[in-house]
Amino acid sequence: MFLPPLSSFRSVHIVGCCGAGCAPLARILLEKGFRVSGSDLLDNAAAATLRRHGAHIAPAGHRVENLPPENDGLLVVRTSAAGPENPEVAEAIRRGLPVLRRGEALATVADSYVRPAAVSGSHGKTSVSAMLAWLLRELGANPGYMIGGNVTGWESAGAAGSGDLFVTEADESDGTHALLRSHLGIVTNVEDDHAWSLGGFDVLERNFKIFAEQSETLLYCASEETDRLFKDHPHAVRLELADMPDDFLPGFGHFQRLDGLIAVKAAEMLGFDPVKAEKTLREFPGVERRLSVRFNGAVTVIEDYAHHPTELRESIRSLRELYPGRRLIVIFQPHRYARLERYFDEFTAELKHADRVFVTPVFAAWTGNGKYTSEDLAVAVGGVALAGSWDDMGARAGLELKKGDVAAIIGAGDLPKILPSLIAAAKAVS
Repeated sequence: MFLPPLSSFRSVHIVGCCGAGCAPLARILLEKGFRVSGSDLLDNAAAATLRRHGAHIAPAGHRVENLPPENDGLLVVRTSAAGPENPEVAEAIRRGLPVLRRGEALATVADSYVRPAAVSGSHGKTSVSAMLAWLLRELGANPGYMIGGNVTGWESAGAAGSGDLFVTEADESDGTHALLRSHLGIVTNVEDDHAWSLGGFDVLERNFKIFAEQSETLLYCASEETDRLFKDHPHAVRLELADMPDDFLPGFGHFQRLDGLIAVKAAEMLGFDPVKAEKTLREFPGVERRLSVRFNGAVTVIEDYAHHPTELRESIRSLRELYPGRRLIVIFQPHRYARLERYFDEFTAELKHADRVFVTPVFAAWTGNGKYTSEDLAVAVGGVALAGSWDDMGARAGLELKKGDVAAIIGAGDLPKILPSLIAAAKAVS
């Protein structure tokens, strides 16, 4: 696919500008000097931040009049949730304007840097890219970055930087990672998650191979799958995670230590001292919704983003290591019916490693039903299916909290809405 160079444009309009993928992209473009406008269904904190930095964000909603009137030098970027029927996208097409998906626009931005480092993989992309960007900043560089989650203490998940380095998360779910041409490509792992949305596992594998082939140098984590896919890359570095030293990143959860090992190796391949990088990374403040402590009293309340069986396994393992001997209560939100159906048995097996399980209604996204329900999963693990409002569900789970418990809400959807009532219940435990 031909992607026009970023220098072809003077202004960018982003349809769906306030989401986790588009808001940091808008911030990068603003810092690069582009006129940025946009719209979204919600007028949220991201909209306020973008306005404060000079973007023209329309009031909530999508309307034809939100699109800037000029045609010359205007690029339109759309979130995946905004299709051709969106009034702004439809008007852009009618006017003959270039319209790019978010991932396509990201590839165009990455091309404007000399040394883009792109992190792809089925799991761990956000943590590795966040750790790497944070590390490079702490080690004296000023990289541009585009991360799919918020580093604790940073105002934005995107920045233009002032040098030749650009760290970006590369999304495999829509195949746009195959558009990136990287100085350093990083692959954390390859599993069949998202294969259903791409046309099958063969397509997913092909996209990863293209991503690797378009990387001057490749860093990948060893597995049967990745070894097979990347064995012919002429400049590949194979990282064996099983060789991680026991004293690496003490105090971090298991999966955080693995992600940190990848980030340190990537920093080394970009020219930084690995010993200094590892010591520096010990101060990493974390990424929001990745083993984030939301309350710590008689009960500790944790939030984690895991939504695939592999991620769920690593989340529970890390919680067991970080809080040994404590009763672990998991409140799990299945993320999409397609994923629940595909991995029902695996979710069941992993959730049985918790001491008590509550399951909230499925975060449905674009599909309203499926073969399995949250009730089915709750029955399979011997847990409780929650229902009602988020306050009701938090209060119900809170009835079973005892002193010393660790209560972890785990899921990638709107599960954080349960936190106020759950934390209120945790505060009442003495």
